Amino acid sequence: MNGTKTTWRLLVGSIVVSIGVGSASGYASAADTAFINRMADQYTSFHDKHRNLYNQYVQEETHQYDTYRSQMTSVYDELLRLARADLADMTAQLENDLRQLKLTYKENSDAYRSYARAADKDRASEPMDLYEDTMDPDNAGSPMDMFEDQLDPDSAGDAMDLYADALDPDMAGSIIDLYEDDVDPDSAGNVMDVFEDESSIHSAGSIMDRYEDGGLTKEEAEKRMAEALAKAEADMNKRIADTERALQARKNESLRDIRDAWLNAKNSILQQREKTIADLSAARKELTGTGIAFKPLVLNDWITVVVDGDYMIFEQPPVIVNGNTLVPLRAIFEKLGAEVLWNDTDKSVTASKGSATVWLQIDNAAAKIKGKDQSLEVAPTMMNGSTMVPLRFVSEALGANVQWDDSRKTVTISSAS
Repeated sequence: MNGTKTTWRLLVGSIVVSIGVGSASGYASAADTAFINRMADQYTSFHDKHRNLYNQYVQEETHQYDTYRSQMTSVYDELLRLARADLADMTAQLENDLRQLKLTYKENSDAYRSYARAADKDRASEPMDLYEDTMDPDNAGSPMDMFEDQLDPDSAGDAMDLYADALDPDMAGSIIDLYEDDVDPDSAGNVMDVFEDESSIHSAGSIMDRYEDGGLTKEEAEKRMAEALAKAEADMNKRIADTERALQARKNESLRDIRDAWLNAKNSILQQREKTIADLSAARKELTGTGIAFKPLVLNDWITVVVDGDYMIFEQPPVIVNGNTLVPLRAIFEKLGAEVLWNDTDKSVTASKGSATVWLQIDNAAAKIKGKDQSLEVAPTMMNGSTMVPLRFVSEALGANVQWDDSRKTVTISSAS
């Protein structure tokens, strides 16, 4: 009886072997199935990793876009508010002046009428009208209209529109669309699609399909899959680098154009105001022998920071405190290649790059650079979660070249050679 069982097991075993060897379909053994599953899992890990990196990158860049747009919209709104308030104050002062002059001078005289016309903001091409036109965003081609257009994501071809388009995955050929295509397994011929095909036994002619069909040994398939993974990683890393480079170039152009539009609007308002006051004074002098003065108009500045050629966006923009320009430490130091560590216990920051080590503390003007005491012009301070330090400290700490362009209100920081 035992002999019969042994003979039956041998017979069944020989049948299984003959089926396995003679089968045209080349069904995988248990070990083969494990390898196939491992390659499928390798693809899944690769996909999940790069999809997460893509999602994180888009989220961060979209946040930067939203942050900058919100900041510059506030700059625009405040500039318009200050200019309109000044126009209203000047108008009120002129109306009062004209009422007083009526008591002494004939209002039907040429000199009086000339001054009244100059003071009328609703009379076309007169000094006050020209001042109002300069700040009017509804006056096509005016400085404020051009500034508004640059900030409008729906103004085709202008700075914020081009920036928004670059971040739009639904805009064919955009910077982010090209990146998304490479992480999309359904985008034919792109990185994720190619690697998915090679990893699948259902993709005709792929590495794993040929392995399952018996056209490749396990060792050959494993080697080729390792090469396919390495190529997919290299191709994806190239796409990431290309995306970062292209998007930063787009940001550089958009932020530069918006800065220039703001400067043009601000300077045009101040220049037209100066000319308007000169013309008003000349008209009043013809009538009374004396001109007219108004209180100064002070318009806020916006400080642009460029690090190694790249325009920066900060959660907390630079500020001027008691004549000192304070800039966000972490963002600038990390852009310059330094590692920044925060100690919450004593509210201190340690930054290091190569042999350069910097230590500073919130509300303490005494810092250390390479272990040596250094006195800061202004103590570091915390603003909206950002450590703000005097601009010159960046140069002193890391040996960077720092330049200030007052005409453009721009800080340019370059890494040390």
